[in-house]
Amino acid sequence: MNMRVQPLLAGVDRAWLMAEAGARPRRNRLVLDYDTRRFPFAAALTRDVYKVQRLDRLHLYLRQHYLERGRPARLRPRDNLLLSDMMERQPATADFWTLYHAFMLQVLAPLVGRGISYTSHPKLRVHLAGTPSVSSFHHDICVTERIDQVNFWMPFTDVEAGAALWLESDYGSADYSPVSLRYGQVLIFDGGYLGHGSMRNDSERTRVSLDMRFSYKKATTRAEGVALLDHLAGILAPDSVSEGVPT
Repeated sequence: MNMRVQPLLAGVDRAWLMAEAGARPRRNRLVLDYDTRRFPFAAALTRDVYKVQRLDRLHLYLRQHYLERGRPARLRPRDNLLLSDMMERQPATADFWTLYHAFMLQVLAPLVGRGISYTSHPKLRVHLAGTPSVSSFHHDICVTERIDQVNFWMPFTDVEAGAALWLESDYGSADYSPVSLRYGQVLIFDGGYLGHGSMRNDSERTRVSLDMRFSYKKATTRAEGVALLDHLAGILAPDSVSEGVPT
């Protein structure tokens, strides 16, 4: 599936933005696999936050909850925010946050290979099946102004089609398509300059995910961000890098 959409970037000159990106990394996206038995994020959320059996069926549980209380079963965009807030309200001592920081220090930091700076309290999102986009198409650099950072997107459910994150294939191309991932995979990508966002979740699965940004410690330049992506590509996709595959 591939779709050309108009990113919501009022006042942003995309040609200028692409020129500002400068040198490009050898790969603009990578996938990191991890062991969900060692890092059972979904189990922590189902047990401690939502009290359900399966995260990808949150839309069904919520509809049933509304029906039992005599309310319309139609889900609305605000339901995504309400469920996201439930995750955000977990105390700092919650198992979920312990797992998150352990993952950063035991998995991501060794891959980076030197001092790492990462978001201590990442954004947690829910995208219920049957609800509109939860993130318009954008480039993070327009908000963060952090030219050194790399994006990290971790779903806690299998995602495809409308439940997935959508990325353009190349800088400025605006040919967005979904990135299918399974629970146990992380998408690492050049989100400062590579357009991304979400579409209506027309799948039968609810998506629960985490997103944050990371960089070399004390990094300030675009060159350091590119070097970080190239370093990770050499570890996670060495065959593709050696063959010169750009994405």
